[in-house]
Amino acid sequence: MQDDFSENLSSLVSTELALYNELAFLVQKEGELVKSGDMEGLLAILAEKQDVISRQELVQEGWNNICSGLGISEGRDGPVFWEKVASLLGTDGADVLKESLAVIRDTAGAVLEDELKVQALLEDHVEELRKEMLRINKGKKAVRGYTRSGGSFR
Repeated sequence: MQDDFSENLSSLVSTELALYNELAFLVQKEGELVKSGDMEGLLAILAEKQDVISRQELVQEGWNNICSGLGISEGRDGPVFWEKVASLLGTDGADVLKESLAVIRDTAGAVLEDELKVQALLEDHVEELRKEMLRINKGKKAVRGYTRSGGSFR
């Protein structure tokens, strides 16, 4: 039981960290695509990000299953979880898990910061697109007004 538990935890930790690292790469790529104005590439990256997020949800389900298996409902951040982990893995095993989760938390925080920067950049570009659309719309209105007043482009 203890070996299976340890292996399950190790698998969840490594999978979760890998997914956050993948997400970090995709957010970086997203920023580059926003800067270059590559909307097709941006849409593809957004689809890839959604896939990663879906896989992260599966990892979260894995954590929920671990907690349920331990008979707790508070999740991995609560004291009861850590008491159970320490009783199964020992203090050293619990400390290693805490360190691993701290790395994941730091990575997730960095991804969130980068994501917020990309969102701000995207909002800046959306404003540019809106201005361009307004300019085009005004041009169309001017053309319609010109032709209604009897003007011709021939």
